[in-house]
Amino acid sequence: MKRKDLLIKMLAISMMFLLISSIASVSAQGDDDDDDDDNEPEHNDSEEHEPDYERDEDGTVWIQTDIMTVKLDSEYPKYQFWYTPDENGSITKFQVKYTMLVEFEDSNGDGVYQFNETIAFVPLTIFDWTLQVGSITDDQGQNTEVYASYTKGALLDEWDDDWFDEWLPDSFNDMGLDLADGDDDDDNSTDDDHHDTQALNFTQYESMTVQFYGHIYLTDYNGTVSDEEGVQANYTIDGGMEFKIDIEIGNFPFLSNTSKIAILNSLDEDLSEEDHKIRLHESDEDEEHDSDEEWDDDLGVEFDESDDDEIEELSFVDSSNNVTRGFYRWLDKAVMTLPNNSQIVVDVAASYWVDDSELYLFLAYPNFDGGSLIHDPSVKLLESAIPEVAQSWSPTLSNGVLIASGIIALAAIVVVLKRR
Repeated sequence: MKRKDLLIKMLAISMMFLLISSIASVSAQGDDDDDDDDNEPEHNDSEEHEPDYERDEDGTVWIQTDIMTVKLDSEYPKYQFWYTPDENGSITKFQVKYTMLVEFEDSNGDGVYQFNETIAFVPLTIFDWTLQVGSITDDQGQNTEVYASYTKGALLDEWDDDWFDEWLPDSFNDMGLDLADGDDDDDNSTDDDHHDTQALNFTQYESMTVQFYGHIYLTDYNGTVSDEEGVQANYTIDGGMEFKIDIEIGNFPFLSNTSKIAILNSLDEDLSEEDHKIRLHESDEDEEHDSDEEWDDDLGVEFDESDDDEIEELSFVDSSNNVTRGFYRWLDKAVMTLPNNSQIVVDVAASYWVDDSELYLFLAYPNFDGGSLIHDPSVKLLESAIPEVAQSWSPTLSNGVLIASGIIALAAIVVVLKRR
């Protein structure tokens, strides 16, 4: 009996040791994470912020640093971005996509686009896009920059009949631009079935050139916006945590000499498990909106630009704790190249509205008939606002099994000892 008692006690001690070891292992993982937070790498640590990229079989491109991951859709210019430690963006994931160019007459003279000023538009999703990616390395073989470019190609042979439902507010359907609901090839259709079928004829945009050229840098990149008069604006792109997008538009088939164009930036802050809101930083006061709001009027509220800075921005804010996670930023200047190859810096204005799923931001540019224009917004995440990732505080599967096994074994031993 003594020998059995001794064996039982030894087994109990072993199980207790196993349990303590498992808990200590989990605790150590949590302590390691705490240490990582306390010893957060300084901004622009070249080894930590080195960008890299991968390309999936379906053409999707992933660009990553230790702070930021950007996913580029293979079909058209769409960017999702989140914190790299937050695997797959379960806590914070945001999106910007470029889905439409609009030509408009600025009838009220405010410099920005309202939907009732539309005279023509073209969805960017109806073109074939080529996505290329590459990197620039230094003498040590370290990536100093990863770049990725979307280049517009020819019109697609087919697109969904309900393509406009995905990116146009319902109010567009109430405009004078009657959108056809049926198949243009149906010769037996009536005008009542199809309305103005010319609204779906976008062949005049085939020769238009559009490119979205993205960059993420190893270290801070200092840039300027210049013309023949000199430097008109300065900006800095933060290395490892900001993705700069150069938008280039050329040979646009303007219908009017007095019209302007606007590009639709569709912004979504609601792709993760946590609730976020969009905060627009304007000169008078900040405006806050959720993408699930829906406006019935004021479709084209002017963004009130700040007075002190050449960079305008909106931020993605965690609704639960009011922490700003990231930004969408743009310069209020763009470079226009005229047909004689001279360059001038022009003003960029913005308007916006919200329609149930996204915030629509329209960046408006002057007429550049026969020339081209380049403008560069960016997406950015704050290194100081990296969220605590849930899985970093949880035991691993193996540790969980060990803990559960230890608890069950100890419970069994206690029962045996009590019966004796």
